[in-house]
Amino acid sequence: MIHLGVDYSEGTADVDRAAAEAMQDGAGSRPYVHTGGVWVYGDTDGVVDEDAPLSPPRITTWRLENEKRVLARASTGEHPVVVMPGLVYGRSGGLVQSFFVEPGRAAGAVPCIGDGSNHWALVHVDDIAELYVLALNAPAGSVYAGVGGQNLPLADITRALSQAAGCPGRTESLTLAEAVQRMGPIAEAFALDQQFIGARARRELGWTPTRLDALTELAQG
Repeated sequence: MIHLGVDYSEGTADVDRAAAEAMQDGAGSRPYVHTGGVWVYGDTDGVVDEDAPLSPPRITTWRLENEKRVLARASTGEHPVVVMPGLVYGRSGGLVQSFFVEPGRAAGAVPCIGDGSNHWALVHVDDIAELYVLALNAPAGSVYAGVGGQNLPLADITRALSQAAGCPGRTESLTLAEAVQRMGPIAEAFALDQQFIGARARRELGWTPTRLDALTELAQG
């Protein structure tokens, strides 16, 4: 069983916890793969793996306790696994499309938080889908960072997105405060400087991401 949804309402944490508990109850000793996200690590100190310290922005703080509960059930004979995707892109969807491409198309310039020197840890939607399938065979209690090894500066990403938005080369620099006002608290997550290696899933599960030209695909929309 694979948990993939999230409800971005005021009661996000409660909804997620109730859904996870219900699915784990139903799965019993069978594999249950829970979706987390690398944002819970906050800013990383260079390139890190799943053992890095946790320091989530406020929009993902609630995940820490929920994922702790999910993994704790491994001690009772159940089979939880947590997959923590990076920022997912591809197939003209996802958060990048909603918060950057579409607003950029409307405004004639794609927003860029700060000077764009921070990194995003990206993963293609097709690659992360393959990791979920592989994770069904992972050992109970495992945690995997689902990142494709593409840790790119936001400045490069927003320039690529400006192509997709129909305003080539046009970006708008926002302070973090301005970005939060425009996007909400998710802007704090977009402003993180994150770089991940993602080697554990490759080593333990044989995961082999193949969609590795993020800038070209992002530019194409």
